[in-house]
Amino acid sequence: HRSNRLGHATMDAEDKGHRHGNFPNYYNFHPPQNRLLILEQCGLMTYIRRGLVIGADDDSKLGDDGPKLTSTRKKARLDIAACAATVGETCSIAGKDDIIYYCDLGCNEGDLTIAMASSLWKAVHNNKKQNVRCLGLDIDSTLIERASNKFSCEVVDDKEKEEFMPVFKDCNLCSSDAHNNACSSFFADSTKTYQEKIPRKMFSLTTIFSTTMWIHIHSGDDGLTKFLERACGWTKKYLLIEPQHSGCYRKANVRLRKMKRPEIDVSAERLKMRNQIENEIEKVVTGCGFRRVKIDLEADEQVDDVRTAWNRTLQLYERTEIDED
Repeated sequence: HRSNRLGHATMDAEDKGHRHGNFPNYYNFHPPQNRLLILEQCGLMTYIRRGLVIGADDDSKLGDDGPKLTSTRKKARLDIAACAATVGETCSIAGKDDIIYYCDLGCNEGDLTIAMASSLWKAVHNNKKQNVRCLGLDIDSTLIERASNKFSCEVVDDKEKEEFMPVFKDCNLCSSDAHNNACSSFFADSTKTYQEKIPRKMFSLTTIFSTTMWIHIHSGDDGLTKFLERACGWTKKYLLIEPQHSGCYRKANVRLRKMKRPEIDVSAERLKMRNQIENEIEKVVTGCGFRRVKIDLEADEQVDDVRTAWNRTLQLYERTEIDED
């Protein structure tokens, strides 16, 4: 039995991750390549690289590692019409920085975090003009310890380890103070360790994979909204979200019931955003100066949703306006 209290969240090992999403063997069931392959096939990863990596207009320069793009019919693009409706003709607000800062919110034990960051690092390593800094945050200190140990064991190239060393921190993302402090300290440490001048302390890319439901369950509609607003506030360029759909809320209680553990109030009366959660998340994010990246299949065909094999959408947003103060 292990109980770990972080902020307002109390975790009990007997829940086996089914109350807070801190599953101890998550990547045995969802290996990182499952998501990376989908992101490559639908064109979203290519879109991210082209927006962040110098010389990435031609993906043939990015090497042969990682998932292959198997379909040439799919192409990601920013919804220019929707963008122009509120911010005029120009949608791009950020160029390509010398350092790509990446943050994964709800990183578990870091496998997907490392896979995403490594994909970016391999791309920038080819141009020798950029570098990658990575932060992974999760509520479970045991998972964070595993993440830190796992990466240090897997890296065999000392030079790569020195240039690209992800930082993992335990953090209750329901807490505004904890979330903001973790991000602030990451940038402060980067400035001190690497002697980097960071003109704007924001992440080039933020990802939120299968974490929104747990934030929603434990902090309600207002808490989820504020969490998304914080994530947007810390993000300079791209925000990639994989929300759990409404049915996942019910399944969380089914699993707790089978384990004879106390259930959670996931009712639509309490969580009013739940029934249309994917649309509600989009409303919040687009209200923070972002626009959804669409997927073109053919010249006259377009889809809004890219879905994983487990039926969750992958929503990519690009910032179109930013406060310059």
